[in-house]
Amino acid sequence: MVAEQRSCPSLLSKVKTCSLWLAAAAAILMLVGCQKAAKTDDPQLKPIQQMLDEQLPLGTTDAAVNAFLAARDYPSEPGAKPGTIVAKIRHIDTERVQPVTARVTFYFDENGKLKDYELQRTMNDPIPQ
Repeated sequence: MVAEQRSCPSLLSKVKTCSLWLAAAAAILMLVGCQKAAKTDDPQLKPIQQMLDEQLPLGTTDAAVNAFLAARDYPSEPGAKPGTIVAKIRHIDTERVQPVTARVTFYFDENGKLKDYELQRTMNDPIPQ
C-alpha cells in the first residue's frame, strides 16, 4: 500500500507535465496557423497582395472594400456566390515597367466582414486613351 501511495504522486506529476507540454504544443500550432498564408507565388502579383493586406485587413466590411475599389477606379461586380465581390486590380510592375492585372475575389462572412481573398493573374486590358 505504501508503494501504491508513492506511485500516485509520481503518476500525477507525469500527467501534469504531459498536460503542460500538450498545452504548449497546441499554443504553438495555433500561432503558426494564425499567420497569413502566402496567397500567391507570382512575384508580379506580390505588390497587389501587399497592398490588399495593408489596406484591407481581415474583418474589413464589404462597404469599405467597395469604397476602396471605387476610390481607385478598380472595376468590380458581385461574385457568382453570395458574400463575394470580384474586382480587377491593375498594377504597374516598376522593375519591368509593364502592367500586371489580378482578378481578385473577396470573400465575406455572414456579417459582411472580409474573411479572405483570392488572387488570380489575368490578361491586361488595353490602357484607356
